[in-house]
Amino acid sequence: MKKILFISIFTVFLPIISFSQEEKNLNSEPEILFKYNKLKENQEKFELQVEFNKAILLLEKEEYEEAIESFKKTSKLLKIPSFLNIGIAYYKLNQIDNALLYLNNIYDYKEASFSNTYSYISASYYLYLIKKDRKYLETIIDITKKFSNLTEHSKRLVADSLILLKDYEKALKVLDTMQFPMYLKKAMLYLKLNDFKSAERYLESAKKNTLNQTKIDLILWLMIYRDLKANEIAKLLERLKEVEKVKSSFKINQEHPLKIFFNKNKYTTKEYLSFITNFSEERKIDFLFYFAPFVFSDKQEVLYDISKGFVFKDKQSVESLEEMVKYNAKFIDIIKEDPIIRVNKMKSFIKEDSNSYIYYNLALCYAQISDFHNAYKYFSKAYKLNPGNKLYSVMTLITAEITNKRINDKEYILQNIQSKNGMYKYFGQRIYSLFLSKKASVVFDPLNYKNTIFFKALDYLDKLEENNLSLDHPLFTEHYKDPLIYLMKATLKREGENDYNYFARLQDTIPLKINGNFLKGPIVVTKYYIDLLKAIGLFHKADLTLKDDNSPSYLRIKAFNELYNNNPKESLKILQTLQKEYKLEDKFTMYLIVSAQLEDGKYNEALLQIALIKAILKDKDADFLSGIQLIQELKLNSSSQYFTKPYSNSLIDFKIIDLDELLETL
Repeated sequence: MKKILFISIFTVFLPIISFSQEEKNLNSEPEILFKYNKLKENQEKFELQVEFNKAILLLEKEEYEEAIESFKKTSKLLKIPSFLNIGIAYYKLNQIDNALLYLNNIYDYKEASFSNTYSYISASYYLYLIKKDRKYLETIIDITKKFSNLTEHSKRLVADSLILLKDYEKALKVLDTMQFPMYLKKAMLYLKLNDFKSAERYLESAKKNTLNQTKIDLILWLMIYRDLKANEIAKLLERLKEVEKVKSSFKINQEHPLKIFFNKNKYTTKEYLSFITNFSEERKIDFLFYFAPFVFSDKQEVLYDISKGFVFKDKQSVESLEEMVKYNAKFIDIIKEDPIIRVNKMKSFIKEDSNSYIYYNLALCYAQISDFHNAYKYFSKAYKLNPGNKLYSVMTLITAEITNKRINDKEYILQNIQSKNGMYKYFGQRIYSLFLSKKASVVFDPLNYKNTIFFKALDYLDKLEENNLSLDHPLFTEHYKDPLIYLMKATLKREGENDYNYFARLQDTIPLKINGNFLKGPIVVTKYYIDLLKAIGLFHKADLTLKDDNSPSYLRIKAFNELYNNNPKESLKILQTLQKEYKLEDKFTMYLIVSAQLEDGKYNEALLQIALIKAILKDKDADFLSGIQLIQELKLNSSSQYFTKPYSNSLIDFKIIDLDELLETL
């Protein structure tokens, strides 16, 4: 209601200004709503002044019915300003039909847009508030753009109209031409535009220029929100200390609550394009495990430790070799399965005396469905059984890093990776240098590994980092049929291709009718494909359905699709069925459940699910979201411990619930 009060009070005070013709040119004064020089200098004019000012005082005292009677008298000679104030008074009395009668009377008199411009655009503004029809805001914009010397009040009304139209950049341009600084309004506009640096600057200015504690509290709350959105943790922690000092009287969190929500439009198309052309650390990890090799059992594994009695002439060795052959035969069939089914079948191989490669392959299957919690569990078992295998060692370190696990013998593992003995020496050092320590050297030669797709994939990451990719990269020329490589190759700009032609080519060539290649395989392929569709603005035009397909990887994407199609209940139903059958504990599935719960209005259940993610996965994004909830409850000291890493989840966002309404009423 603040904005309504401002406009109405401002409007009713206008006629108090002297009747001088030259005051029409004073930009620092309120706009003159009618031409006083057209009124006759007689007693009737004087009585008109008295009656109008009386009506103003009645409006100020919220005696709207009496004010209306006075304005009806003045409307005989001062029709437009009187009608405007009558319309406003009826609006405040919630007598909408009467308000519309007078406001429409002004709006339908098109000549008033020239002779009584401010009254006309004010009437248009109130008509928008009542009818929510954009044409009234567009009328304000169309009328005012014809005038180069608008008054401050007209500029503000134009800016407010642009804000209601969600055209925040143009609103800022108008505000920048005003004499009044409007620090807080500008700060909030920059928040809406995700320009957090500019938002911080104007919030600081707003804080310095107010002594009102309630307003200072609001600014502090907006600063906390800005720090959270900007992922600037150090500033956030300092701001929380500042709020702690006024916590006893702080009420803004109740008036303007901070809540998490599922945001299907969290990023812009430009940001999604960046995600697919410049891999995040998370996507690099997914990429690594997508191309990482499975390890078939071989003589090297069987003979790894002769102290265990693996000598070919004894019975145990023969049995081991027989098991090796059986495992390899079954394994070839299993790796062709859906990734989620593959995990369950691989688990059936696990016994108390299982060999290291069985644990490694199971771990890799978990990693390929982004369940790094279980991936670490089995990579570490593989490493402990065969510490000489550097691939096992480095995968253990990487999944420990992802899941925030503490490894007691980490120094020993690092020494082992650098040692001259063992298996997969090149890959161990190569992966370590790419993902854990850029300064680490690779002293071993790749030898025959150069011919593997894994070697080429790691080289791709190097070239991506150096911005030195080309279409003749071996990954593109030799493995272009792989679905992920197919998509990555499509996103590479051709020589001489401008932005327009680049986007046109992508929109023309990226398939919108989906097949199993993009929906049924490892999640890294599907997530890349979906991000690509969002980057080129075709996500909602793509057909993400497969008929009569009940594979778990597809059903999970079906749940994702139902969520984006505003069917959270169906999404939850699918996800709960998958959880029951496959016991999925991967980050993607668990956050998808949170998203569906939030969209379905099950806020408390979503918070419990986040607590579960935090407990099982030790996930830092879950920590961050828990910290937000504690901030909302003003448990500020407790919340600080949860902000240790920047927030990166692509599904769950957070907002001040009524931020738009707050901006519109400033």
